[in-house]
Amino acid sequence: MLLAACSSNGGNNDAGNAADANKAGDADSGNKAAANAGNDAAATDTKEAAPIKMSMALMAGPKTPDSWAEHTLEEDLTKTIGRSVDIQPVFLPDWSELNTKINLLMSAKDTRPNILWTGDTKEYTKWVKAGIVQDLTPSLQKYGKEILDYYTKDTMFYHWDKSGKIFRVPGDVPEASFMTTIVRKDWLDKLGLKEPKTLDEYVAMLRAFTNDDPDGNGKKDTYGLSGDNYYRSLAPFFYAYGIDVENFIKQDDGSIQFGALMPQVKNVLELLQTLYKEGVIDPRMSTAANSDDQKVNEIYSTGKVGSFYRFVDYFNPGNGAAISFKKLNPSGVYEAIDPIQGPEGFSSDMPDPGIGWCYLVVTDTTNADDAVQVLNTMATPDVFKDITFGKEGEQYKMENGEFTPTITPDEGNKLGLGNFGWYLQRKDAANIKNTPEVTALFEKRIQTSQPMRDKIVVFKSLERPQWDKYSADIKKVRDELFWSIITGKKPASAFDDFVKQYEKLGGKQIDEEAKQLYSTQSSEYDQFSEWYEANITPYK
Repeated sequence: MLLAACSSNGGNNDAGNAADANKAGDADSGNKAAANAGNDAAATDTKEAAPIKMSMALMAGPKTPDSWAEHTLEEDLTKTIGRSVDIQPVFLPDWSELNTKINLLMSAKDTRPNILWTGDTKEYTKWVKAGIVQDLTPSLQKYGKEILDYYTKDTMFYHWDKSGKIFRVPGDVPEASFMTTIVRKDWLDKLGLKEPKTLDEYVAMLRAFTNDDPDGNGKKDTYGLSGDNYYRSLAPFFYAYGIDVENFIKQDDGSIQFGALMPQVKNVLELLQTLYKEGVIDPRMSTAANSDDQKVNEIYSTGKVGSFYRFVDYFNPGNGAAISFKKLNPSGVYEAIDPIQGPEGFSSDMPDPGIGWCYLVVTDTTNADDAVQVLNTMATPDVFKDITFGKEGEQYKMENGEFTPTITPDEGNKLGLGNFGWYLQRKDAANIKNTPEVTALFEKRIQTSQPMRDKIVVFKSLERPQWDKYSADIKKVRDELFWSIITGKKPASAFDDFVKQYEKLGGKQIDEEAKQLYSTQSSEYDQFSEWYEANITPYK
């Protein structure tokens, strides 16, 4: 599961995108970092037969050295490319030391890996200006069809340089929409309730789940709604009004506005305050400590909550929370429902921005054609499955479309499965962990999340100095105020104070910057479309 790990992409809610990823432990990265710097890009008559040595900075997985996954990848690459391939992993340290280590590696040619994995870093533009990362467009045209076919036009736009070059390739882009409204179907049936469609019906259901003893134990020990401390858990309420308090939202007049300032927010906060006071909302949602997915998984497993806005992955039989829930509640059934409709009929699931939360750059220490051939081969479904899940019949089995590991997680770690995660991570049918039903649910959520995708502004620029300068203070005030209103410590009218504070906290500068970036980005997209049709479409 992915949901927010790297820093937020400046006003776009990446909170969902990596904090849920498996931040596997620290590992030494030093031994092979420079081993491959001599892989010169100069062409020779024997170039085609020359072996490929490719050092790759890796962040995901167990970071197992000299692993089965590494050797399997080398075999797959050698077979596909027709040249001997030697992969040399450079394991990156844990998240607290990540950026320091990456900057250190990139500081000199003899330490730069051939392919760098990185998250949201301000150093990227410096690398481009210094000429130490390569334009991959010609190589993608020759050898990158799998990559070009997999990523959408919009995703490529967010990774395209206005000079007409592609210096970075998305490493991992979450599903177009990876969350859904989840309700206890068995509780609906027991209480004689229909699946809710509107916000009023959803609220009535949550109250019934709280007050009408849906688990039949004669105690008032259930909650209507629970989740983590992120606003994503409250999406059925905010999105019913077409608002997202963490992003800029397109307005009917063509302007954009920070979503937390929109007047409908006050209506939502007032409703949430009422439900919190009634005991419908799990009070654990209000604590910042409840930002750990493991904690929410435990709450989910108990079966004491009737609804969540949570991950589609919960419907995979192999999901840990789903397994624990069925053990504790053998007759319990959760189901995914369509997004809740608001007072004006609007409804939407939460879309992902479409930007890779991490990406890959090919440095000046290798041949770009070689690097793209390696990456393109890794992106193929069969190779992706090999390095992610192992070999069918050896590390897993497939029965009736259901993936079942035949090894323990610890055995998988020893094999290095996942070491190459977040490298062109596929989220389609190649991700065999998803059952056909879950894959279909993901696909449906592409449509159900489109209404908010049309509203949310996703900023392409990595440089937003005004946002970087003022947003932390603004978000701190927002969060303290909004949760104070929800928990009843302050009246809903206190929302008006935030609107006034926003400008004093630097909101005016943020708004001016956002307006300019949005205008520039819109015209830049037209330029990109022409470039895309000439440089990418013919090679797909």
